[in-house]
Amino acid sequence: MLSEHQGAIQLRAMLQSEGIDPKRINIVPQSWNLEDLIAGDVDAMSAYATVEAAMLLARGVAPSTIRSLDYGIDFYGDILFTTEAEVGKNPGRTAAFLRASLKGWDYALNHGDEIAGLIMGTDGVAQRGLTRAMLVREAVEMLPFILPDVVEIGHMNPGRFEHIARTLANQGLVRTDNSLKGLMYEPGAGIDPLLLRWLTGVSLAGFALVALGFLWNIQIHRRVRERTQELQAEVSHRTKVQQQLKVSEEMVQLMFETTAAGLVMNTPDGRLLMANPAYYAITGFTENELRTMEMRNRTHPEDLPRYLGLRNRMLDGEFDAFTDDQRRLQKGGGFVWIHATVSLVRSADGTPTHVIAVVEDITTRRATEDKLRQSEMMLEIAGRTAQLGGWMLDLSADQVLWSDEVCKIHDVPLGSKPLLHDVLLAYAPEDREKITAAFDACMRDGTPFDLSLEVVNTSGRRVCIRTIAEALRDSSGKITRIHGSCQDITESKQAQDSILRLNAELEDRVRRRTAELEAVNQELEAFSYSVSHDLRSPLNTIDGFSQLMERMSADKIGEQGRHYLSRIRAGTRQMGELIEGLLSLAKLTRDPLRSAVVDLAAIASRAVQACEERDPARQVQVHIQQGLLAHADPVLLSVVMDNLVSNAWKFTSKQPSARIDIGSEAGTHGETVYFVKDNGAGFDMAHVDKLFGTFQRLHSPTDFAGTGIGLATVQRIISRHGGRVWAHAVEGQGAAFYFTLGKAQG
Repeated sequence: MLSEHQGAIQLRAMLQSEGIDPKRINIVPQSWNLEDLIAGDVDAMSAYATVEAAMLLARGVAPSTIRSLDYGIDFYGDILFTTEAEVGKNPGRTAAFLRASLKGWDYALNHGDEIAGLIMGTDGVAQRGLTRAMLVREAVEMLPFILPDVVEIGHMNPGRFEHIARTLANQGLVRTDNSLKGLMYEPGAGIDPLLLRWLTGVSLAGFALVALGFLWNIQIHRRVRERTQELQAEVSHRTKVQQQLKVSEEMVQLMFETTAAGLVMNTPDGRLLMANPAYYAITGFTENELRTMEMRNRTHPEDLPRYLGLRNRMLDGEFDAFTDDQRRLQKGGGFVWIHATVSLVRSADGTPTHVIAVVEDITTRRATEDKLRQSEMMLEIAGRTAQLGGWMLDLSADQVLWSDEVCKIHDVPLGSKPLLHDVLLAYAPEDREKITAAFDACMRDGTPFDLSLEVVNTSGRRVCIRTIAEALRDSSGKITRIHGSCQDITESKQAQDSILRLNAELEDRVRRRTAELEAVNQELEAFSYSVSHDLRSPLNTIDGFSQLMERMSADKIGEQGRHYLSRIRAGTRQMGELIEGLLSLAKLTRDPLRSAVVDLAAIASRAVQACEERDPARQVQVHIQQGLLAHADPVLLSVVMDNLVSNAWKFTSKQPSARIDIGSEAGTHGETVYFVKDNGAGFDMAHVDKLFGTFQRLHSPTDFAGTGIGLATVQRIISRHGGRVWAHAVEGQGAAFYFTLGKAQG
């Protein structure tokens, strides 16, 4: 499928140069519909290298491309013509038209996005499936064909026209005796013909046609391959001829003269053989200068080892070509970034003979990428540290780059790039020494800093900021830049100050309240001792006279009287025990904790021994875990064990085979849980919430004696240690009491 307006002459010339009779190919008019190629309705389609290939890739179809340039057919694209009469009659208008055309092309090349928008508004563009993104991409991809930084827009080579004329004559389209003299516009006499400018705008589409070719459908139908078996033999023959032509001096010379990319041919060891003008323009050196320079002197020291490694691997046969981005020396001492596609040429016996490189100047692209990376790095830092603005110090220029937010903090125009000295002066006088020292340490040895300081902006307002910084090093480890973030924390600082004031007020209130509570506790303590003394005195009187009556009037009061006296004395004893328990409970809140490592097994043994001495007739099986240690107040922990062991001893009194277990186990959160278990009377778990209350009893006093203060005492002691106490029981089967000691435990 071929369009007469889309390089048909070049493509026909390519077929003819390869010995393919166009009559053997069924050429149909161009439909401009890629679906014809994808569906296999046609086997090949003429196309622009920068357009249709991208459209196929966007649809998931990988095209194969045949370029007429690869077969020595290299024509100019769109050309503007005028008449000799117009030039002679209106030379000023002709020159003005030339200037306007060249200016228009220059604007279009530098404003690809804008031009893409204009093209999208043209009839039929969107209907072809083109998008603005595709057109922008086309504008970028056309630059390697045009190379406006190397070849001046509007320049033409007379030798190229001679080549075109020969090709057209071979096709029978023009006479062989035509003269090209006067074809190109000459603005003045005495100008070297090779440097003439021609009245033409070589359009973007024209340069794209340098790479015009056939886009081949990868999935060509089997029937097409069967019909072209005869052509395959011819293609094989042409391939051999093409390989011979590639090494011929004429083809190499033509390629070097017509291509816009930098081309260089070296020996396998890196000595220059030849290069085209575009390559010399990239480096700035002349041919003679480059011939005297070794490869290691032309390549940046950081890039040389990688490049030599790739080249040596290619020479060893690991691969035949590679690409590499590297820096090459430019005349004047600087370096230019290039993208090099390097290929190896071997002789028939496989010996490497030449190394050919296609070179593209990517300095501008690399600079753009570096700026983008810097911006991304600044944004990443700001995001990672939850800051609002970013900044970067370039040590080589001693200049600071501020983001918009940092400029707003300092109340300066957006895009300001102050010197480091001016940045330091913006800090409040009392903070200037601190920030200067931080920058010095960061620049000297890479010490990062995170400081909350004050700056005085250009409006005179003090702003509290938090600034964070870290150093960046080059490949040699040298600190080259410092980047960081900056946030206005004025409001949060004010809020923090308010919180500190509130905390101070609360602490003062707590101190006053504590003093009041201490005074109340002292009053309660005095009251408790007073009450206990007042209660003990009449109890002692009652108990004393009861004993006296038993001894003095035993024969007069009778059996019933003695029983009453016995109950009176038992009541006074119970009341005395109750008073002692209340005093002990009150004392628990007064005495400070004196924590130490405690042998809980020894304490439990003493508690069991005390029970055995009080009730020597009982037989109770007691098991105490050895090595049972805790970190607590030893006196208070003894009170806990005395109460828990006494309870277990008491409530197993009606069991014929009583058993008590004392030990520890691991809790669900890794803490140590201590326990005292028995197989005694147990209790109903419905009343467990009353178990540790003062004067609470779950059994009748006639069944089990007690004051109802013991477990309340246990709960108070465990709470003071930061722990907790709880119980599980089954009525008639026993009970288990558990406790932890919180942070106080060992």
